[in-house]
Amino acid sequence: MKLIFVMLLTSLCKTMRVPYLFVCLFIVNQVVLTSAQDINAGILSDELNKVADSVGWSFLQGEYNKLQYREKNIDGIMLVREIAGKIGGRMIEVDNALKKLKEAVEEDQLSSDYVPQDCCVDGEYKGNLRFRTDVSEDKFCYSKPSYVNLENIRFPSTNILTVLKTNLDVKHLQFQYIAMNSGLYINYPATKLTDCDTYDPRFRPFYVSTTTSSPRDVVVIIETSSSMRGDILFEARHAVLTVMETLDVEDRFGLVVFNDIAKTLGGCYENQLVPVTSATKKSFRNFLSSQTGEGGANYVNALRKAFLLLKTNYTETRDQILLFVSAGKNTEGNPLEVIRDENEALQNRVIINTYGIGTGLRTSDQELLKNMAEQILNNNTYGFVTRGKSTIITDIMTSSLREIMGTYYVDLSVPIATSPTYTQPYIDFFINESIITGCLPVAFNGAFSGVVCADILISELVAEILYLKKEEFSYAFIIDGEERTMLHPLLTDPRGIIMQEQDINNIYNFETSGDVSKVIDSMKKGLDSQTSVKTTIIEARGEKLFEGDSKVYLDAVYYWTPIVAPGSNLSLCIVMKQNNTVSNKDGLTRPSDGDFLYHRWDLNQWPAPFCRHFSRYATEAKSTVKLTPDAFIEAYSYTGVKETEVRVKQYKDYLSGAITTNPGLKASAVNSIRLTYPLEKFWTTTSKKEAPYLAWRYVMTEDGVIRTYPGIRLKDDYNHKLRTWYRRTAAQKSLNVLSAPYEDSWGSGRIISLTKTILQGGSNPDRKLEAVIGTDFSVFYFKQMLEDKYPICANKTNYICIVIDNSGFLVMHPFYTETTTPIKAPVHITYKEERISRSLISRTVMYQQPCRDTGNKKEQITFRVNLPKSVSSGFLDSDEGYEMRPVAGSNVYLILKHRRLQDEETCCTSGPYTSSSSIQCTGVCNCLCYKELSFNECKNEYDTITHDRYPICKY
Repeated sequence: MKLIFVMLLTSLCKTMRVPYLFVCLFIVNQVVLTSAQDINAGILSDELNKVADSVGWSFLQGEYNKLQYREKNIDGIMLVREIAGKIGGRMIEVDNALKKLKEAVEEDQLSSDYVPQDCCVDGEYKGNLRFRTDVSEDKFCYSKPSYVNLENIRFPSTNILTVLKTNLDVKHLQFQYIAMNSGLYINYPATKLTDCDTYDPRFRPFYVSTTTSSPRDVVVIIETSSSMRGDILFEARHAVLTVMETLDVEDRFGLVVFNDIAKTLGGCYENQLVPVTSATKKSFRNFLSSQTGEGGANYVNALRKAFLLLKTNYTETRDQILLFVSAGKNTEGNPLEVIRDENEALQNRVIINTYGIGTGLRTSDQELLKNMAEQILNNNTYGFVTRGKSTIITDIMTSSLREIMGTYYVDLSVPIATSPTYTQPYIDFFINESIITGCLPVAFNGAFSGVVCADILISELVAEILYLKKEEFSYAFIIDGEERTMLHPLLTDPRGIIMQEQDINNIYNFETSGDVSKVIDSMKKGLDSQTSVKTTIIEARGEKLFEGDSKVYLDAVYYWTPIVAPGSNLSLCIVMKQNNTVSNKDGLTRPSDGDFLYHRWDLNQWPAPFCRHFSRYATEAKSTVKLTPDAFIEAYSYTGVKETEVRVKQYKDYLSGAITTNPGLKASAVNSIRLTYPLEKFWTTTSKKEAPYLAWRYVMTEDGVIRTYPGIRLKDDYNHKLRTWYRRTAAQKSLNVLSAPYEDSWGSGRIISLTKTILQGGSNPDRKLEAVIGTDFSVFYFKQMLEDKYPICANKTNYICIVIDNSGFLVMHPFYTETTTPIKAPVHITYKEERISRSLISRTVMYQQPCRDTGNKKEQITFRVNLPKSVSSGFLDSDEGYEMRPVAGSNVYLILKHRRLQDEETCCTSGPYTSSSSIQCTGVCNCLCYKELSFNECKNEYDTITHDRYPICKY
């Protein structure tokens, strides 16, 4: 009732004359102070501290406070060379494996008549941890497109199968395959594939990239006259798209359509070739779909337009190819003269293939197309003329224009490279992780006949970078000699928690601070050195599209060196804070027997009681430990490896002192097992007694140790450092960090997590992160606790008690306890409380924080909530009927709202689980949304102003 009285009294004050106004406002102020006692946020702060202490925060932080630390300086040059050497060594292993497979294929020349397993037919396959799908390592399988005749195909012998099996010893290799110029595709290990009738390896960049040592500029000219209607135009469109799909990131593409006039795609596509990206492919696809067959066929206009595209982007280091598709008679001028004049100006570097389709072509038309391909008027004086090929297809339904045009490169001079070619990173269909593909060409009797390839798991290729103990404000990146980025913390992590294909990969999109251009130029040249740079590091605050990121300004040192291996033009750079050190703990002994119960109950005996805890098998007698790759000296040796009973016994025996041979564990990980072990007794006694409402208790350390209670088995690839909740907590040191409610995958229902950082001991104010400790409890418990501590919250007729975090997400709201549908994602206050949201935005208590989402090429809007100094203890908004108070020592705010009639409006019309990347911002009060950015898709880059203004959203 106090809040209602305040609102009425405030309204009355506004009608008073000045002499009485000050007295009235004084009374209002006193009532407000009294009202504030109803939601004294200190009460909730105390309760959150109790929860943190009941899970063992003070207890464990006290253990770390007792430790002594030794700081050791990091030799950046030695470190970057050591890691680059390991990555280079793995690429050499790939090169050796591919060469063995190439030699076996060339010796065998596919000598077998035996037809192997069909990749698109179910086989006897079993689940495989390495390949993340059902496979058979005992055989390979084959596929071919429907237009390839099986009768003329022969297959690999068992000798090749032996080599494929041997190559599995290279741990970072995934699938291996053989692709032949006949269209045959061999996949090992055998597995069930899809789209076999349409999949043709000859159209894939991994295959085509081995057929040239130079990047390509390809222009397709397609006639759209009245002769090109119906099936002919449909097949021609399909063939053009196939040509586009063959091109790699280094290549460029242009398209001219013509009838009586010649046209290109408008805008920035008008007079230049463009890189092949998802954006440009979509634009070309839409442009092609809009074309209809009408009018005549003016070859001259089309050729001039195509040569204009080639001239605008002309460089002597690139191959220029023109593909001309026609079904009708040339209506004007002499195309041979245009070819002569235009190509001689380019030193006759352009190769022309022509394709005549349909039954309407006369003999003279076919002869003209042949002469155009052979460039019969061109003179070698201006440069050697490379004769192209002319193909006539009269029956478009029985011959594949797609196959003929998609293999345009086979009639060119194909170099037989001795070093692998590598694709750019892409997301693998089976494992949902980033991979690259390495390939070598295969030659039968000296002529190019196909390729042998292998997929390489990036997370294992660069494991030392991903699991490097490099401290908090340090990172590493890898680029190639063309400024393309293979690895950077602002790209998606290659280990696959959140994956997104990435068109934008130029390093200058990610390295924007300081005098970094000198570093990049040196890396492109394959040099090694170091330099100091003032830079900005982007740190994730949690989920990218929900919570955005924050900036850290840093005096850094860049260390870089080339990655030396056949086919590699890569270079590695490690960025570290100046005078960076690694902290080592002193005075810890090896854990004793009983400290270590591994999480794999199927590989070691768990003590009773062994029961179900919610939906999980668990033991309430002890906590269990899981180790991630961060816990191992050589993280590479642990990633993707199947755990066995022997391996688990080695861990246990070493930690108990039964054996002295270290199974590869870091000393810091052993120390973390020792330091976290006393929590087990605390959890099974004090914590269970003081806080029986807690569903789970856990601590997870920077050096790869996970301890949970009750003891349960975790997924083998679970890694807490890749999880949003861990990043969110690490970004908010020393705070009690509450999550928005979510449905627990471990079966305990709708829960809220409270997590808090454990920091190094000592008095240093910039103490480093050691671990995150946390617990989960029911959203219904949290609701009841609020009502018990704040009786006004129980008055649901007149009031609503709301808790939001510092990104504006609801932590407590009636929606969470009233909805019967599962919660799919955090819900922002703008979806449920328009009145409060508008007020917070107008007061600049909640404000927008933009960042560039390079995956979607948009400005992504998230929110920050922060009380200005003038109202740092909170405020009352009597007009809108709510008050807000900060909960000290946490990431949340407590709001008491007075209910009103017709109080259900929201700031946006979309549902609360709609992806913010699909909601365009429209006004002041928006939900999480995006704004369009000025992006040049023809150059695949942002405008300079956009680039400088908005930081990239970190994943």
